[in-house]
Amino acid sequence: MFHASLPEGYKQTEIGAIPEEWKVVKFSQVCKKAINGGTPSTKIPEYWKGRIPWITGADVIDQKISKVRRYITPEAVENSATHVIPKGMLLLVTRTGVGKVAIAPFDVAISQDLTGIIPTDNICVKYLFWIFSGVNGHFLNMNQGTSINGITRSDLMNFVLSLPPLPEQNRITTILCTVDAAIAATEEVIAKTEELKRGLMQDLLAKGIDEDGRVRSEETHEFCEMQKMRVPVGWEVAQLKDVISEKLQSGYSGYETGESDGIRALTLTAVTENRIDVSNTKYIKADHERVKDLFIRRNDIFIERSNTLALVGLAALYEGDEPFAIYPDLLVRARANREMILPKILLESILHPRSRTYFRRSAKGTSGSMKKIDQKIIGNLYLPLPPLPEQHRIATVLSTVDRDLAAERAHRAHLLTLKKGLMQDLLTGRKRVSLNGTGGAACPNHESVATRAPPPEDRP
Repeated sequence: MFHASLPEGYKQTEIGAIPEEWKVVKFSQVCKKAINGGTPSTKIPEYWKGRIPWITGADVIDQKISKVRRYITPEAVENSATHVIPKGMLLLVTRTGVGKVAIAPFDVAISQDLTGIIPTDNICVKYLFWIFSGVNGHFLNMNQGTSINGITRSDLMNFVLSLPPLPEQNRITTILCTVDAAIAATEEVIAKTEELKRGLMQDLLAKGIDEDGRVRSEETHEFCEMQKMRVPVGWEVAQLKDVISEKLQSGYSGYETGESDGIRALTLTAVTENRIDVSNTKYIKADHERVKDLFIRRNDIFIERSNTLALVGLAALYEGDEPFAIYPDLLVRARANREMILPKILLESILHPRSRTYFRRSAKGTSGSMKKIDQKIIGNLYLPLPPLPEQHRIATVLSTVDRDLAAERAHRAHLLTLKKGLMQDLLTGRKRVSLNGTGGAACPNHESVATRAPPPEDRP
């Protein structure tokens, strides 16, 4: 059998081609301790009134501990199967939520969902973190069990990984952690911009902007009450059904099929993620004549009539030009009467917290997870209606924030793609990193740290 020649400086191994200086090892060879967790007794309430944070697999989200919800006493640790994992060590979810991974930000006690890992001196904790982050699917395939799935200790110990020299491990982790930090910084900007927009929506869609560009207030402008809303004098309050150019229209759902014999249709994700493009579509079986009036057009607004209570009533605006898809039955289309309301203002009014509360209160359904609103509920939604010139001023401000958000989200998507590519290249040795630059500092695998958890008053 013909084998392609390997690049110079590489060797063939059971996990593929890797650099000559790298090794292939089993996890057992780089694991000093793998510590299982447990749950303190619920029969002794005092056990749950301590200062040691205790977490389950559900508390590991996005490669970190999201929140500490429970604190236990040292006696609870002594008298149960839980253990305290030192700060800086690896936490791997080996049961419910298999494959999730995090580095302990402080000393933390763990449930039976988790395994705490203390590595040997020849591997960096963060390098191991990135290895496990990149093989989540592999761990899912290792799932065993009936009612509770999990990774067996034997499978974990026999897991095979590549092991570069320690200086190269440190350099690889520095690069990946730098990208991760950039992603986190971008997500912080996105969160702050979203918070800014929520504040603007609250103000601009309730108080507006006067001719001098100032946000109105009760101290400087006249307000009145209409339909239980305080609005500036000169505004109106109207129901959604009275400010649209045609009746609300549900879409069509068909069986999924291939591109060659199907019609492209939006998915609910298009509205949930507020991104209406080809990435939020699929192909379905549908008679073209039957659905010809359901192709989306520029400035169409789509409202989710069925979803979880948190998402039902969400809306998104299509701002493209090409009518490239139809929309499903679980979406309702609204087309603004532009002589009365701008599409952007109609969209933001539907997304306003007041409207979101109305939809949640009006939603029906016996299912605990899926709730529904109908066209009547949507049509009866009351909206503040500023004069058109003022709507243009409001829309300009909100659109500027939206452009900033879109740019930051695009940057985050670019960084996530970059991170994925770097993980594939660096963790396999496909691309090497220079050891002459910065970032090769020793990895603090075994620092001795006292318990450092958030104080009780900071608990969520």
